[in-house]
Amino acid sequence: MEAERVVSRIHSLRFLHLNSNRVSPCGSGFTLIEVLLALAIAAIVITIVNMAFFSSHRLSQSVKAETQTYQMVRVAFATMIKDLTSAYVPLKMTEDEVDMYRFIGMNNDEYGINKDSLYFTTASETTFDPLKGGICEVDYYLEEMEGSSNLYYLMRRDDCTPHYGITSKGNAFELAEDITGMNIVYLDKDLNEFDNWDLKDMG
Repeated sequence: MEAERVVSRIHSLRFLHLNSNRVSPCGSGFTLIEVLLALAIAAIVITIVNMAFFSSHRLSQSVKAETQTYQMVRVAFATMIKDLTSAYVPLKMTEDEVDMYRFIGMNNDEYGINKDSLYFTTASETTFDPLKGGICEVDYYLEEMEGSSNLYYLMRRDDCTPHYGITSKGNAFELAEDITGMNIVYLDKDLNEFDNWDLKDMG
């Protein structure tokens, strides 16, 4: 009888020992569903952070591009205004002198794109040849950008050597880029508008 009690007690202890080694599912860490849920939340957070970063980067690039465009336009207009306000034409000229001094505006509407050009003599000091100065011819015209049929460079050319007629020499450089067209309108003293202007004819 005593032996049966001892055996029963041993079985009870073994049962308690086995039960103590079992760990409750609630305390065993994360379940598969919890892991998947955590990964999904982490993916959403990472996506939001990335979207915010790239959106901020695009905004920064856009602002930078707009600033560069504004700076380019400001420099281009400042240069043109300086040249035009110093435009020089003698009050009295002989027939030969007329060909040495000019103010010619040409209208060019090509396939619906305004590509006007302007040629005039000026006393402006905005010349890119340090050895020359005085009265120079300055030209403004459009030149098609490489790889694009709809965008143009605004070109500025100056030639300070004495010559007759519109020059094809001198120093030319790109004053602005990504120009879609240039349309110049000329006004006489009565505020009449003209698409073309020639010093010889208009005075």
